[in-house]
Amino acid sequence: MSTQTTTKKNSNCGCDLLLWKNPIETGKYFFGSLIVLLILKKVNLITFFLRCGYTILLTTGSIEFVTKIFLGQGLVTKYGIKECPNTVAFIKPHLDQFLKYLPVYQAKMRMLVFAYVPKNTFKAALALYCLHKLFSWFSIWCLFFMADLVIFTAPIVYKTYQTEIDACVAHSCKVAKAKSNECSKLACEKIKPYVEKIAPLNKILKTRESSETTAQMAGAVPVKETSSATSSALPTAPTNEPINNETKEFDVDQLTSDLQQSTNSLKEQLEKNNF
Repeated sequence: MSTQTTTKKNSNCGCDLLLWKNPIETGKYFFGSLIVLLILKKVNLITFFLRCGYTILLTTGSIEFVTKIFLGQGLVTKYGIKECPNTVAFIKPHLDQFLKYLPVYQAKMRMLVFAYVPKNTFKAALALYCLHKLFSWFSIWCLFFMADLVIFTAPIVYKTYQTEIDACVAHSCKVAKAKSNECSKLACEKIKPYVEKIAPLNKILKTRESSETTAQMAGAVPVKETSSATSSALPTAPTNEPINNETKEFDVDQLTSDLQQSTNSLKEQLEKNNF
C-alpha cells in the first residue's frame, strides 16, 4: 500500500513538473538540463575525468609525502575517510530486482531474434532501421537537446490544445489507414500474377479466397424472423381467473352403497356364467 502511494506521489510530481504547475521549480530543472547539455557539448568528458583523477592523486600523494617528512605522520591518512561507503547495500536491491525480470527479457529477445512471431520481428527490424537512419542524420547531442525541449514543452502544449490535436490526429490516422489500404490492394494486384506461379502460395491464396467468399455468402443470407412462430408455439399463460381450491368432502355412506351395488352386480354375473 505504501509503495503504491509513493509511486502515485512520484507520478503526480512528475506530471506537475512537466505541466509547469510551479514555473520556478520547472524552470530550474529545464535550464539545469540545458546547462548540462551545453557542458557535454563543449567539454570532453574523458579528458575531464582523467584530469580530475591525476590532479586528485597528485594532490593527496604530495600532501601525504610532505607531512610525513615534516610532521612524522601523513595528514591524508590521519584525517581521510576510514571506511568506504556501503555501495553494495545500495546497488544490490536494484540489481536483484533487475535480475528477477532478466529471464523474461531474455525469452522475449530469443523469440524476437528467432522469429517466433514474424510480424513482431519485422516491426523490430523496422524500428532499428529508423533509429539507424535517425542517428546517422543527427548527432547524439542534437537528439538529447531536441528530446529535452519536447519533454518540457509537449505536455503543456497538448493540455492547452487537446481537442484540436486529438481531432487532427484522428483525421490523419483515418487518411493514413485509407492510403495504406489502397497501397496494399494495389500491391496485391501487382504481385498476384507472380504468386500464382508458385504452387504452395497459390494454394494458400485459393483457400483464403474460398473462405472469404463463404463468409460473404453467409453474411448475405437473410435471417428469418422466428419470433412470432416461436411465440405461437409456446403455451399460453394462464388467465387471471382465480383457481377453485375448494376440496370436496367424501360421503362415506354413499361410498359404501356404491361398493355394495358393484359387488352384487358381480355376483349376479358370476352366477349366470356358472349356470
